[in-house]
Amino acid sequence: MTAYTHPAPHRVALPTRAPGKARFVPHVTNRIGALAAAIGLALALLSLYLPWLTTSGGSQITGLGITDILDVRSVAPILFLGLVVLLFLVAVTAATRLGVFAMAGAVVGGIILLAHLAFMWTLISSTGAGEPMLSGLPSGAAISYGPFVAAFGFLLVTGGSAWAARSAEYVLPDLESARPGHH
Repeated sequence: MTAYTHPAPHRVALPTRAPGKARFVPHVTNRIGALAAAIGLALALLSLYLPWLTTSGGSQITGLGITDILDVRSVAPILFLGLVVLLFLVAVTAATRLGVFAMAGAVVGGIILLAHLAFMWTLISSTGAGEPMLSGLPSGAAISYGPFVAAFGFLLVTGGSAWAARSAEYVLPDLESARPGHH
């Protein structure tokens, strides 16, 4: 009986095997998406201090002032918690390349954007109407630019998080299988 000899290594990938591809995760694309999400969140938070309504007397009501006028203090903790969760997701997306957090940021940002657009529609319908949908608004109030800045900020958060999720890792980076070139 002859001794066993190992077969020669294959120089070309076998047709049954997928060619070894090292997945390159573009840091720049991920960072641009995370930066856009962070800028969007900053705009949305800054919009709370911008005028949302302008009264016929010339006074302006900020986003924080609307909570007093409309008496929505009962839901204010939920709104605040949503922004804190979104801040956490954007911060983790910016600091890491974990796609789960970026996808969650895009989903939460999209939900917040839809809720904000629904509130804007209600606010626009209530200003200048004979029977406003929201009680407590001053008569002759007109919508200002603050809600639009917030909507643009939430749009940036959603788009930036989705862009970051597109180029992120979906396995933990300390695992062997997450390293580029691993077969």
